[in-house]
Amino acid sequence: MESIIKPEEYSQAEELIYQAKFDDAIDLISNLTINLNQDSMEKLWGLILEGRIYCYKGQYKKGIKIGEVAYQLSQKLDLALESVEALILKAHVIYLGDREESLSIIIDAERMFKSIIDDSSFNYSRQQAILLLLKSEIYRSKGEINEAFELAKECLLIQQNLNRNLDLSNIYHHLGTLHLYKSDSHSGLDYALKSLKIQEELNNQSGIAKSLHLVGTSYFVRGDFDQALKLGRQCLKINEISVLTKLEVFDLLAMVYSNRGQLDRVIKYRKREANLAQKEKYDEHLIMSNYGIATTFRAKGEFDLAVKHLKSSLELSEKTNSTYGIQASLFHLIRTNLDNNAIDQARIYLKQLEQFSNHTESTVFKNVFLISKALVMKNSGRIRNLTEAELLLKKFTEKEIETPVLYQLALVNLCELFLEELKFTNNIEVLDEIMPLIDKIYEIAEKQNAYSWLADTKLLQAKVALIQIDFDKAKQLLTQAQRIAELQGLTLLALKISSEHDNLLDHLNEWDILKKTDAPMSERIKLAAFNGVVDRMQGKSTIDPPLITPEVPVLLLIIGQGGFPLFSKQFEKNHIFEEDLMGGFLAAFNSFIGELFSKGLDRIKFGEFMILMRTVEQFSICYLFKGQTNIAKQKLSQFTENIKKDTSIWHTLNVFYNTSRVVKLEELPSLESLISNIFIK
Repeated sequence: MESIIKPEEYSQAEELIYQAKFDDAIDLISNLTINLNQDSMEKLWGLILEGRIYCYKGQYKKGIKIGEVAYQLSQKLDLALESVEALILKAHVIYLGDREESLSIIIDAERMFKSIIDDSSFNYSRQQAILLLLKSEIYRSKGEINEAFELAKECLLIQQNLNRNLDLSNIYHHLGTLHLYKSDSHSGLDYALKSLKIQEELNNQSGIAKSLHLVGTSYFVRGDFDQALKLGRQCLKINEISVLTKLEVFDLLAMVYSNRGQLDRVIKYRKREANLAQKEKYDEHLIMSNYGIATTFRAKGEFDLAVKHLKSSLELSEKTNSTYGIQASLFHLIRTNLDNNAIDQARIYLKQLEQFSNHTESTVFKNVFLISKALVMKNSGRIRNLTEAELLLKKFTEKEIETPVLYQLALVNLCELFLEELKFTNNIEVLDEIMPLIDKIYEIAEKQNAYSWLADTKLLQAKVALIQIDFDKAKQLLTQAQRIAELQGLTLLALKISSEHDNLLDHLNEWDILKKTDAPMSERIKLAAFNGVVDRMQGKSTIDPPLITPEVPVLLLIIGQGGFPLFSKQFEKNHIFEEDLMGGFLAAFNSFIGELFSKGLDRIKFGEFMILMRTVEQFSICYLFKGQTNIAKQKLSQFTENIKKDTSIWHTLNVFYNTSRVVKLEELPSLESLISNIFIK
């Protein structure tokens, strides 16, 4: 039976759909079909249009259900083009995580195309483009990103010719997602913003939420966690947000908090994701949320809870034939059991992963098995297995980088093996193996804008500099690491690095003894304490929030160019102490300022005191204190900003400086109040 020309009203409804006026389109379709025979061709057209609306709104379950009804009717009426359209609706099961079912439906749809004359009509070309998009989604979900890109590019060419903005927005969104999978945040953000612009022009609220989430994810990949959080929360305020987008937003927020080390919040959002996914039967997201919860418990050292959630994830993955879920669950089960010293159990899961990887063509899954095998061997305790693990990891790191996270994991574990070798052999040549690996980790993290990795890699480099007895370089690297963490809002990591820096300065005498005695590497490695940063980079642990204690203020100075002591505030009222301290500090001032700025440091030791310094135009602001540095840095930054903001203080300082007069607090009460509020209260 051949298709006939549709009445004009159906074209009007279709045009309303492309304008994202979905409610108006539904009303028109309802009026057109309310009194029609259920088996009529007109009823079929109405069903197909209604199904499209639900898919555009991300309400895939409704769209798929309508597609099933429409397919039965189109077959009964012997309409090939409408049958393909109905199959396209059904193929949206890919968004529910059922890639095998979706692929089977697409194959049936493509087979039907052979019975249709290629007249390059709009509907024919549109169906081609949507099928290409769905196939690309399937390849993306399987981890075959290059294949997904080729299909997406072909789809884009067709959609650009068809010039329907709603469909263009969808392919832009998909291309943005693919670029983010390749850690290309620049292109990912570009496509996300193109998609968002169209959705905003159409005032399509569900589409705005979907595209806004992708923009937020792009910022996350770029390392802008504040913007990612802001956009994720903005998405959740949109009433018409689809279930799938809401699940993806929960995932984004969990990832942001994970990178910030706020693991309780990670679990909160993962549980919200799991509850919604279970309620709506989004199995793929339920799997993801379960192993997301598990990896968080693993980082907290709560291995029993981690294993419990991973087993649930594996069971559901096997039940739904989720290949990605199976490999991810097995991979994390292996790593968690290794952390918990359950080597035999890890071997059992490794065997399952081997059998699984042998039945897949995915290079990503095969690489996951290779890394897992190396990790099991590395933790076996046998020397020959350590050698085999090293060979496997080296083999992996010599390949082209396909999955940056796996590559980084291989590099970190290889570093750990070489550190163990260095500890036991005291062979300085092993450092020649370690340094290029750390440089490679940093290079990959830099390309990914993975700022927590960048900061931790700088910390790792600092510790290597320490065991080489290069203290100045170690201090410079610690300063750089903390700056990275602070700029990206990684508060816990910044605190940890600051604590490490303070610890180094407190133990410089011990390091000097190791230098003078030419101590073996085992002693140096022990004092440098590599375990924390290495474990963190392997996902074995998180940052234990350091105990924060207020510093004890000692002296605040404002010094002009040439070393002129413009202002001083002594916090301890001991006159003899004040004279000794002031005289000693001013005598050494040029040396201190030279060391701070020429070596790029943010703190130095002066006897039992710590010194911080900031410059603001012609003035150097110096703060001496006892205790921890991190809060002291925040206070000094706040003070430096405020003295310039306060016009009366700033004007008075300049007048006194230009006339070589020393500022007394009684002459400038606002300065006394500022100091009291920041440094004392």
